[in-house]
Amino acid sequence: MELTQFRFQVASNQFGVDRLAGFVQGLGEVIVNASGGVAMRFFSDTTGGAGKLREFPSLPEVARGSEPAHGSPGVAAALDLIERVFALNVKQLAEICGISTRKPVYDWRKGAVPRPATLARINALQRAARNWERSGFGQPGAALHTPIIHERSLLDLLRTEPLDFEAIQFAGGRVALMRELSMRRKLADPFR
Repeated sequence: MELTQFRFQVASNQFGVDRLAGFVQGLGEVIVNASGGVAMRFFSDTTGGAGKLREFPSLPEVARGSEPAHGSPGVAAALDLIERVFALNVKQLAEICGISTRKPVYDWRKGAVPRPATLARINALQRAARNWERSGFGQPGAALHTPIIHERSLLDLLRTEPLDFEAIQFAGGRVALMRELSMRRKLADPFR
């Protein structure tokens, strides 16, 4: 990979951007919009490069499949998050994790480590729950069983393998819209 140096000058002092003027090593994009502002995105090389990039070392690689020996705190927290965000009972939680009984869910909460495939499924469900929560959708309630997308409910979407994160987010938006439209609003009379 070849390193290229970009030199640019900033004409305005808007937002303190003039501090960025100078040499930049690594890959970089400079985008200038019509208002004259400058937006910049840097991709530093793993050697650290020169100047300010040396202060931002690359993150260490995480070995895939290396889980702590006591997988319970992470797994238990993930299960609690999934259960809380989607308002599931233990039987439904077991179903979306791909198991037929509730016993493994209780065992995982006590400290048992799930199989790697099940652990990957729990991590994917945790990601979906975090996305749902970040979007501010709230608990689905009765909409968990209501057909939303192509006659499939949110619970059906959570059961699918592999998870379709975009469909789950779309369902969350649809549930929020249905909830908003069902609320009765009292409009103030502007002539009183």
